[in-house]
Amino acid sequence: MLIFWLAACTPAPAVTPTPPPTETPVLATATTAASCADIDAGWGRNWPAVITALEQLLAAGQSCGPEPLTSKLYAVHYNYGAVLEDSGNHSTAIEHYQAALSLDPNRQEALAALVRLDALPPPTPAACLSTSAPNPDPAPAATPDRAVFVTHSGRQLQLQGQVFKIKGANYYPRHAPWQRFLAEADLAGMAAELDLIRQAGFNTVRLFLWYEPLFTCEPEAAIPIEAVFAKVDTLLRLVSERHLKAIVTLNDLPDLRFRPLYTDWAHYDAQTRYIVRRYRNEPAILAWDLRNEGNIDYGVQPGNKALFSQTEVIAWLEHISQLVRQNDPYHLLTAGWWSDPAVTSPYVDLLSFHQFDATDPSQLQARITDYRRRTDQPLLLEEIGYHSWKDALADARDETTQARILGEMITATESTNISGWVVWAALDFVPAPGQPANYEHFFGLWRADLSPKPALQALPLP
Repeated sequence: MLIFWLAACTPAPAVTPTPPPTETPVLATATTAASCADIDAGWGRNWPAVITALEQLLAAGQSCGPEPLTSKLYAVHYNYGAVLEDSGNHSTAIEHYQAALSLDPNRQEALAALVRLDALPPPTPAACLSTSAPNPDPAPAATPDRAVFVTHSGRQLQLQGQVFKIKGANYYPRHAPWQRFLAEADLAGMAAELDLIRQAGFNTVRLFLWYEPLFTCEPEAAIPIEAVFAKVDTLLRLVSERHLKAIVTLNDLPDLRFRPLYTDWAHYDAQTRYIVRRYRNEPAILAWDLRNEGNIDYGVQPGNKALFSQTEVIAWLEHISQLVRQNDPYHLLTAGWWSDPAVTSPYVDLLSFHQFDATDPSQLQARITDYRRRTDQPLLLEEIGYHSWKDALADARDETTQARILGEMITATESTNISGWVVWAALDFVPAPGQPANYEHFFGLWRADLSPKPALQALPLP
């Protein structure tokens, strides 16, 4: 599931024009003490004064409510930049957009504004914190027993001579989803969560690897941060001990602006090569997923602008599939496409597609019938999910509705000739400190306290 955090932790007021000077309140200056009241007093009316107040409060180590002051400062710089851009003062607007980006490079508003104004700053080289040799070869010399790997024959997956049907869940730890995963995940907590998944009858989990926390120095050198890779090592061991299989998604949360994944291949190739060589003998891995929803990047999803052409994305997919096969001859390849996966067929062993929009089982069955008519490869419903957040502004649901829709949709696949399904997601997620909950946090089969939701019982599990 593609995630963008597009709003401040406490939603920022809409950008409003700065009023005439006679209406401007007297706020903190560089020589007066700031207070939290100064932020509300100046919001939308005197952005420079609010910036001064926030900088003073940050320097004093103060806080103003649950939202971090750095998040508020990001919003102020962005809003002030928007006012300046609207008035035609592009040079100063760019300064404030860049200030916002430096405070939080993961948020999209300032980044989109700088792209629009053709003013992206040059990428900052990674700090080199390691003296390790670049691009070490982590692969053991021994040849593994191929019988322990999942293979495919025609339209079916097989394991040790038997048909293997995937009954899976997309997995992030409940306290550390998305960018927080590798930095904040607790190994004991993951072990308990994986116990629940296995005990419920699942046989597969889908995992996600974001490269930035895994490597240090220039990406082309692929110098691993061993403490973080040790966490991945342990996670795969926990998966194996529970007799689960893992679909491991590569190239997750990539840079699509500064050193774009699809046009700057050298920036990522060494890192991908290192990962697949490190784990090429790992029988717990069912398949490498080369890219999550790459077709969104060429504009197939309504509301998401195309950042690249389909030709660029598919050329990269062909390239990366060859690179992975050269360095790992044992594991299957797939690419989880948001819509029709047929375009990935020449480059993968297992066709994967995602389903979120439709709630009519007959629509899903018709989609599978169409794909099946056009391919003889195994076919996987790799993401399907429905939230249970009753406070959503649109499309509010509850846990009973989530269970009904998900159960009907998954049951509808049982009569089709596909290789299985992977629910989004195993767990509800706990928001980061200062971040309010939204519907993305409530797709789980288990609540954040690990109590099961009705949706779990609606699934056709053993």
